[in-house]
Amino acid sequence: MGLIDGNIIKEYVKNECKKYQEQLQGTEITIVRFNPPAYLLAENQQLSDRDNIKKGMYKAALTSENQKVATFESIGVKVNREILSPETTTVEQFENILQRINQSEQVKAAIIQFPIPAEFEDSIQILSPEKDIDIVRESPNSLFNAPATSEGVARIIECYAQPDSNVAVIGGGGFIGSGVINYLESKNINCFVIEYGDDLSRTREADIVATVTGVPGLTTAYVLGQHRLVVDSGFFPGETKQDLPKGDVDRSAYNIPQNITPVPGGIGPTEMAILAERFVKMELRIELPKWNYQQLQQEQQQRATVLAPIAITLFQQQTKAYPESIRRPKENLEVLQGNHYKLSYNRNTQALSLSRSNENTTLIKINLVNNQIEIARGLTAEDMNKWQQIQALINSPRQYPNDRSFER
Repeated sequence: MGLIDGNIIKEYVKNECKKYQEQLQGTEITIVRFNPPAYLLAENQQLSDRDNIKKGMYKAALTSENQKVATFESIGVKVNREILSPETTTVEQFENILQRINQSEQVKAAIIQFPIPAEFEDSIQILSPEKDIDIVRESPNSLFNAPATSEGVARIIECYAQPDSNVAVIGGGGFIGSGVINYLESKNINCFVIEYGDDLSRTREADIVATVTGVPGLTTAYVLGQHRLVVDSGFFPGETKQDLPKGDVDRSAYNIPQNITPVPGGIGPTEMAILAERFVKMELRIELPKWNYQQLQQEQQQRATVLAPIAITLFQQQTKAYPESIRRPKENLEVLQGNHYKLSYNRNTQALSLSRSNENTTLIKINLVNNQIEIARGLTAEDMNKWQQIQALINSPRQYPNDRSFER
C-alpha cells in the first residue's frame, strides 16, 4: 500500500508561488464562513445521524479555512475572514458582504466555505464570477471549470491513469463529482458514475476509484479490491482531538489498494495547492508548471536521501560538542535551531525531523532505528545548496561551528 502525501504537492506549489511573492504583496483574498447553527451545539442535545453529519461538515469547514489561511499567507497574500452567525446574519447583510468583495480592488478572490444555511444559498450568485476562485457559484468562469477539490481529485487520478484505465467515481452525480468526471473526460480518461445507494461492488469494474460522497466510512473493505489507486475526498472531523478525521473510505480498507490518498493528508493539502495555483493565475496570469505526484515523490525522496545523513551527523556532533545549544521544550524532545532550519529529535519514537525555522511543516522525518526516511517533502534546490555547505563545515578540520552559525 502506498499512502499519497498531498503535502508533497502543496509544498511544491507553495515554493513555486513564492517565486512571485513580491508581485503578490498587497493582494487579498476573503474567506466567508458560517458558524454552525446553535441547535447543533446545544449541550445534551440528541442529534440525528443527519445532523451529526452536518455538525461534522461545519467543523470541517473551520479546519479547511485554517488551512487556506496558512497556505495563502505563506505566499504573501493577505487573508480576510468573514465569520457569520446564522442566527444574527440577515440575507441582506450577507449580500452586502459579497457586494463589498466585488467592489474591492485589493480583494482579488473570494471563497465561501460550505456548508451555509439554505436561506443564503441563492445569494451566492451575487459573487463576481471572476473572483470565484473555487467555483462556489456552481458555474464556470473564464479561468476555471470546477471546484478546487474536483480538480485535485482528478489530477491525482491523471498521475496514475493508464491508456486502458477505467475510473469509478462514487458520488459522481454531485457537484464535486461532476467536476471530476468532466476533467477526466476532457483528458480522454474513461470513467463511470456510482451513486450513493447503488451497488458499490461495481467498483470492481474499475482499476481506479474516486469517492466524493462525504459519507464517512461508506467505502469498506467489501467494496475495494487491488485497485491501482483510490482517491478519498471526504473529511469528517473526529469527536475529540484524539480522534483521527474520517474519510469516505473506512480505515480498515486502507491496506487493500495499491495506492490511496489518506485522510487527513491526501486531498486536503492537494486542494490547498490548487487554490494557490489558481490565485497566481487569476492575479498574474501565470500558469505554474504542471506537477506529477509520482515524479515529485521521487525527486523529494532523492533529495532527502542526500540530506538525511548530513542532518543526522550534524545533530549528533552538535549534541556532543555543544550540549548547551540543545533546547528541551518537552519531555523526551530535543531541538537544535538555527537561522534557517530546525532539527527535532523525539526520544520516544527515535525520530529526527527537519523543518524550516519559520514553518511547522516537516521536510524530512527519519526513523533512526532503521534509518528509514518516513517523510520527504518541500525540499528545494536552495535547500540542497545550503545543506551541502553545512556538510562542508562538518568535514572541515576547523572547530565545529555552534548552532548559531551552522547554516552559513
